[in-house]
Amino acid sequence: MKNRLIYKYIGKVLIAFSILMLFPILVSLIYKEPIKPFLLPLSISLIFGMLLNSIKVDNMSLYAKDGFIIVALSWIIISILGALPFLFINLSFFDAFFESVSGFTTSGATIFKDVEVLSHSFLFWRSFTHFIGGMGVITFVIAIIPLSRNDKSMHVLKAEMPGPTVAKLVPSIKKTLFFLYLIYISLTVLEMILLMIGGLSFFDSLLISISTAGTGGFASLNTSLASLSLFCKYVVALFMFLFGVNFNIYFLIVIMKDIKSALKSEELRVYILLYVFTVGFILLNTYKLFTNFSEALSSAIFHVSSFMTSTGFSIGDVNIYPTQCRIIILFLMLVSACAGSTCGGFKISRLLIVIKKIKRDLLKVVHPHNVNVITFEGKKVEEEVVNNTCAFLFLYAFLIIIIMFLISFNGFSFEVTLNAVFTTFANVGLCFNISNFAMFSNFSKIVLSLGMLFGRLEIFPLIILFSNLRK
Repeated sequence: MKNRLIYKYIGKVLIAFSILMLFPILVSLIYKEPIKPFLLPLSISLIFGMLLNSIKVDNMSLYAKDGFIIVALSWIIISILGALPFLFINLSFFDAFFESVSGFTTSGATIFKDVEVLSHSFLFWRSFTHFIGGMGVITFVIAIIPLSRNDKSMHVLKAEMPGPTVAKLVPSIKKTLFFLYLIYISLTVLEMILLMIGGLSFFDSLLISISTAGTGGFASLNTSLASLSLFCKYVVALFMFLFGVNFNIYFLIVIMKDIKSALKSEELRVYILLYVFTVGFILLNTYKLFTNFSEALSSAIFHVSSFMTSTGFSIGDVNIYPTQCRIIILFLMLVSACAGSTCGGFKISRLLIVIKKIKRDLLKVVHPHNVNVITFEGKKVEEEVVNNTCAFLFLYAFLIIIIMFLISFNGFSFEVTLNAVFTTFANVGLCFNISNFAMFSNFSKIVLSLGMLFGRLEIFPLIILFSNLRK
């Protein structure tokens, strides 16, 4: 890493992270709890951030490779710093790191057997990591701090934002991120208000809302959200679904007032159809397992929203679902929702591009002289994007197999191993037959943590970082 600008970027990330640490400290002060667990990472990130930010840089050029390295390094560093508070409640470093990575990657997989013993400040910190990771650490930094000249920070933004492409919605990156954060925070506040109307306290509404916004599954109760009223369950299900929508859609509707163009979105239509079909399929196959139809309907709607958006909240025992429903759910976990949302997974946009490529290749066998152009959202998809999507699919499947092989040495059943890898790599958190990940070895926790980072950063940043470390 010869480009000194990379270290300056990392410094700005650390400074921004130290600012974010003020929030759990504030919660600690409100509830008269110790601030030391959060003061330590704040101090470390601030000191090292200022040192790195003071580096003099002559060449302000930033390239795509540099963007990937900045993103990968930043996420690893903040995951380590985010783990430090958990060391104060006697967690091992491996458990603390797993919990921190799970939070920032919005996975929601936990090592805690009993979360109800945690203090307000730690419960808030766990959910707040979801809120930070949902939009991305780097996007927050770019939104508040100028990083490089000539809008070169787009290279960094592309490396962090989920989906095949990232484009500026308005000419300035800062204005783009301002509008996105405005939508992000507005939806979060709206959910919080509705939950309070439904009878929840301010604190519980806040935790659930910021976790939902990041589509993460950390909750303040061991039973997740099972104790919520039916109204609150439907509110959370609705907002899980909404946060699975590409934020460009909200930009078109709210900022541009162009509802017609938003509703023409191919990815949005597939997302809605896939959601409705899955809810109907699961309801048809599970309604006899519940005491009444209303309970079965709420369970189907809630859990499909949770799995499909990689959120991970639960309102009941999903282990009762029959095999055919579990297969559908595993598919949803891997595919997830829309690009440009806060969700993990492969993304519907990529799936559509791959399907269209397969269709084109099959037609070419029958009609070799025909020229078929792949389109998405009414626009031509460049061959480079198609090839990158196929390469991503191969790496996605290959890494899942590698991680499953490494985790298999724990000696658990094939189903437990499969569920553990799928739910962490797809950043879901909720899965079958696993209530927490404390039972896994330290080696497996590190492997699964890397899997969560690979899944959230969509593979390429970490691969590029590791390949450059070897040089």
